[in-house]
Amino acid sequence: MTKPGDERRTAVLHTAVHVASVEGLEGLTLGRLAVVSGVPKSALQALFGTKERLQLAIVAYAVEVFQRDVLAMSEDEPDGLARLRALLSAWIDYLLTFDGGCLFIASASELDGRPGPARDAIVNAVVTGEKLLLRQANLAMRLGELPRSVSPEQVAFELHAMLLKANHDRQLLGRDDALERARDAVERILMPTPDA
Repeated sequence: MTKPGDERRTAVLHTAVHVASVEGLEGLTLGRLAVVSGVPKSALQALFGTKERLQLAIVAYAVEVFQRDVLAMSEDEPDGLARLRALLSAWIDYLLTFDGGCLFIASASELDGRPGPARDAIVNAVVTGEKLLLRQANLAMRLGELPRSVSPEQVAFELHAMLLKANHDRQLLGRDDALERARDAVERILMPTPDA
């Protein structure tokens, strides 16, 4: 059951996550959000209370979007290589979701040296994503779908690095081919070889 204010809160978070992906979690104040959302600052304070609670709500919202747009899109595939490919395909598409690219990547760079709850929430989201890649890489190896000559940890590392590079090239360097290059990299990294 939807509580009063939930729809408004969701609409505000939709705007906030787009702005935070461009301007940063630290740069997004309740005052700035009031300007871009058209919602009075007093109403935002009633919805979120503090800037820190707003930051945590933005990260939680981005996690929900990731779960919907990435995890749910790959869950019908069998575990292992098929799920890993579907997961990466949806994850690359996810890099287009917010105006500033992946909120987690942008926030990781912004907050990596700043302790606090927002950083902890970003760390949790990133580690969860890494564990997901590692789990499917492990399963693909156990199923004989990937070569045993490379560790699942290395496969997960390379896939995650490729996502970071794709977001970086698209957002910072304006390279339109970044996501296609990422797709090509996924195929190369996940290509079964005779020793699989």
